Amino acid sequence: MEEFFQELFRDTNGDISDINMFFSEYLPVLIYILIAAIVIHFVMGFIKRGIKKSKIPKSLHAFVAYGIRLLFYFLVIIAVCKRLGVDITSLIAAFSIVGVAVSLSIQNTLGNVMAGLSLLFTKQFDVDDYIDAGGINGTVMRIGLSCCKLRTPDGKLIYVPNSSIVGSNITNFSREPIRRVDITIGAPYNEDVDKVKNALQEVVNDTPQVLKEQPIFVGITAYGDSAIDYTIRVWVNNSEYWDAYLPMLEKVKRVFEREKIEIPFNQLDVHLKQG
Repeated sequence: MEEFFQELFRDTNGDISDINMFFSEYLPVLIYILIAAIVIHFVMGFIKRGIKKSKIPKSLHAFVAYGIRLLFYFLVIIAVCKRLGVDITSLIAAFSIVGVAVSLSIQNTLGNVMAGLSLLFTKQFDVDDYIDAGGINGTVMRIGLSCCKLRTPDGKLIYVPNSSIVGSNITNFSREPIRRVDITIGAPYNEDVDKVKNALQEVVNDTPQVLKEQPIFVGITAYGDSAIDYTIRVWVNNSEYWDAYLPMLEKVKRVFEREKIEIPFNQLDVHLKQG
């Protein structure tokens, strides 16, 4: 092997002095970089497992791990530069100039990164939360530095730029432990009020997800053009919202049919004039 390197570094005069520099200066640095990369790889495995077991929010896991990895690489670069005799001060100055040039060319990306940091540290939502943000509804799969990955109820993955989310209203449907179910239905003006309310109360009593210790409202909420609006307002556990809401809609229709309560709908009367 040494003979191979001797031939590789031999110049036209037959001088092989460069090979001594290679073995004494560059080869140890290359070996150091290789060992450092391997060590960082295994250490990051332990760190990621520790982060998952910690109390750090899920949304910050990837960000913290990425920051630690960058710190390790930065320390390796500093150590290599010192080993090669490179002036660290000038190196940092060069990085600063390059950083300014790059930042000017990727202003939109940097804006998304800053918005991502804002989302991570303000904790407006976390991974697995169901939100409405940037005009998109979905479950948060990942909060990245440049965008958030949302999964819609119909199974689509949508990547929303962080700046679009920060600049819009954010509705978090998962943050609170309980959620209110509101169902409004119309009934004719000539229908007995107590009969309608008793029918709706039966729907409430027949829904096991309803939290009976929370306020329950069943009554009139508005007078429309052709019907009186009756509303059910009950509270359920957040995770059981759809298990309560959709069956209650069906139960209202069945109870109204049984009690012969009509559900008014808009109609158009057309009168024809002869002559």
